[in-house]
Amino acid sequence: MKIRIGSLARFGPHLAVALLGFAIVAAATLPHPGPRVGRPARLIDLIAAEDDRTRALRKELDRLQTELAKLQKTAASAELAQVQSQIDRLGLYAGLADVTGSGVVVEMRDSLLRRSPTGDPNDLVIHQQDIQAVVNALWAGGAEAMSINGERLTSDSAVRCVGNTLLLHGSVYAPPYRISAIGDPGALSAILASDPLVERFRVFVEDVHLGFTIRQAGSLTVPAFQGVVTATSARATT
Repeated sequence: MKIRIGSLARFGPHLAVALLGFAIVAAATLPHPGPRVGRPARLIDLIAAEDDRTRALRKELDRLQTELAKLQKTAASAELAQVQSQIDRLGLYAGLADVTGSGVVVEMRDSLLRRSPTGDPNDLVIHQQDIQAVVNALWAGGAEAMSINGERLTSDSAVRCVGNTLLLHGSVYAPPYRISAIGDPGALSAILASDPLVERFRVFVEDVHLGFTIRQAGSLTVPAFQGVVTATSARATT
């Protein structure tokens, strides 16, 4: 049986109303999307929060260490003195004691240029690999103790950069970066002059005018590490 189009036209208004009603009911019963998820917090905000937390924990650690020192003095005995002597000796290897001696001070800073001659603005700032190259060279040159901007480096230390800032042990440091290393000043200066990765960094020092100075010092003090040592076992080497 054929249906004429003209016959459907008579029901046009009624059909339109029916379809509109169906659409309203369908829209009401369909599940609605939930609220939009907020943008993830910026990395710099997370780092700042972690930096505040680290500083608070260090204050608490200082308080506990002061309390421990008082208890050790009041409980003095021959056996305790022997144990404390061993702790102090091992603390030197673990970075838990101040170290004073001659060495070198290396300062690294961003370029003052507004535009990079290389065309890449990232070349105007000190990067993680630049700091790591200097630190590794100093260890290889016989450094006995080292710090960056007053923060003691240990075997667990990891040098990481976020943007143009340094993240070390949960704290954030801005340039210039001052690396103090205790050891033979001549040997440390020599390794910085011959290390291939440091030499590669010197190319950028010349090209984009990064700050890089090395100064020998007759007396330096590298402070003790103020964090918590997480090593569970260790073996002394000769």
